[in-house]
Amino acid sequence: MKLYISTRVYPSEDPQKVKRAILNLTDPKDDIKLETMQDLIKVEAGELTLKKLLQAIKDKDMTSLMLRLLNEGKKGDKFFLMLNKQAAFVNHAVMCDDPQESPLGPITIEFDNEAIKYIINSIRNER
Repeated sequence: MKLYISTRVYPSEDPQKVKRAILNLTDPKDDIKLETMQDLIKVEAGELTLKKLLQAIKDKDMTSLMLRLLNEGKKGDKFFLMLNKQAAFVNHAVMCDDPQESPLGPITIEFDNEAIKYIINSIRNER
C-alpha cells in the first residue's frame, strides 16, 4: 500500500515550510522516502500515513466528500486527492475540489489500488 505526496515549491515560498507542510501529513512512525528537487517535493509513504490521513478525514466528517472525490477522481487503478498546502502547514488536512482553492497550489496525493480499497472498506465499515 503506497501513497505518493507531492507539491510544487514556488519562488515566493520557503522550501523548508513546504517540506514541513508535506511532512505534517505523514505519520512520523511511517517509513517514508523524501525527495527534494529544485521546485518539487515528493514523499512516498505507506499504511501508517494512510491511516493518519483517513482518520483526519473522518474526524472532520469529510467521508462523504472523500467518497465523491474517489468516484470522480479515480483514473484507472490510481486516485488523486488535493489538499490545501497552507492548511497542511498548520497540521490540518483540508481537501480541495479544484487546484485554485489552494492559492499556493495544492498538495497532491496519489493512492495506489490497494490504498483505494483500504479507504473504501474503512469508510464502509464506519457506516
